[in-house]
Amino acid sequence: MKQILFIDVRNAMRSPIAAAWFNHLVKDWAQARSCGTMPAPHISLLTVKVMAEVGIDLSRHVTLPVTQTLLNQSDIIILMGKDIYPSAFAPTLVWDFEDTNSESLERVREVRDRIFRQVEAFVKHLRRVHHEEIAWQVQIQQQLVNEYLIPI
Repeated sequence: MKQILFIDVRNAMRSPIAAAWFNHLVKDWAQARSCGTMPAPHISLLTVKVMAEVGIDLSRHVTLPVTQTLLNQSDIIILMGKDIYPSAFAPTLVWDFEDTNSESLERVREVRDRIFRQVEAFVKHLRRVHHEEIAWQVQIQQQLVNEYLIPI
């Protein structure tokens, strides 16, 4: 199972939203987690509220720091903004979502919806790659069977 890690600064809005959308869209062949370079004490209450509006419960989300274990367990590492400066790890992708401390519910909804569109496009790409990988594995297995099949 592919492991995706979304990283932001506080792990209070952008990365938990991205991980939640990813896990909502992909249920069987990949899993996402999130963490922060300087995690907040808790997730933003506005984040919990806007995600509840779309049927995703983040009320139990615990903010986590970036750790070597999380990095080592991840196949793909995505930074949620250009404000994150990785010093001990190399991200696979860097997305450009600003870190908002907005108290505006409407602003947080906009961030949620922008992240959804980015995650949805990413999932479509990964799905295509995943299916191509499976087709390739089936082709190789069939070749091996054909080459090493001994007639009786």
